[in-house]
Amino acid sequence: ALHNRMVGGGEGGTGAAPPEFSNSIGTPLPEGLSFVHAVLVGAGLRDPVDKSKSKIALIASGKMLTGVSLFKSFCLGADVCNAARSFLFSLGCIQALKCNTNTCPTGITTSDPDLTWGLDPATKQVRVASFHRKTVHVAVEVMEAAGVNSWSEIHPSLMVKRTGVGTSRDFREIFAHLQVKKGELLEGTGPERLLEAWDLDDGIISRVV
Repeated sequence: ALHNRMVGGGEGGTGAAPPEFSNSIGTPLPEGLSFVHAVLVGAGLRDPVDKSKSKIALIASGKMLTGVSLFKSFCLGADVCNAARSFLFSLGCIQALKCNTNTCPTGITTSDPDLTWGLDPATKQVRVASFHRKTVHVAVEVMEAAGVNSWSEIHPSLMVKRTGVGTSRDFREIFAHLQVKKGELLEGTGPERLLEAWDLDDGIISRVV
């Protein structure tokens, strides 16, 4: 049976969170997602060439706002992307940061009838559905431009980032742990960063616990 694992990045956060926590607490999604994917590839549980053949599916979450952000997450190993904030925007969220006060001025995160009157399901559902449909459409267009037919074929080398003046590198070069081969960690070989995490006697686990 296929197992699912969720990887949430430190980007953003609920409007109910302390401002200092937003974008500051937690590992950024690109680093966290690529690392989890690489470890599972090294353990032989994910296929780096055809992700549809993986034994564990990865769900990514962290400021999924556009079709390109979906494609970027697929490049880093995601099979599925979750979105929250972007759908709230399509509902009319203005980021008033009052999610936990029951005084949300747009009526989205409140049960106060004086505020929820403007949250009309008949009209809002059209906006939400339209946002979802068009975002996925753009993601598919980016896939077509990259020459792939399926999310399972998307790989790190398809996304390139400028790293300096006149210098660009793809994700496989930026996140060197993505160069791991399937099952490599089981043989005691692979990228150094992964081997450090794979070695349970290196003290990392005890420090975290």
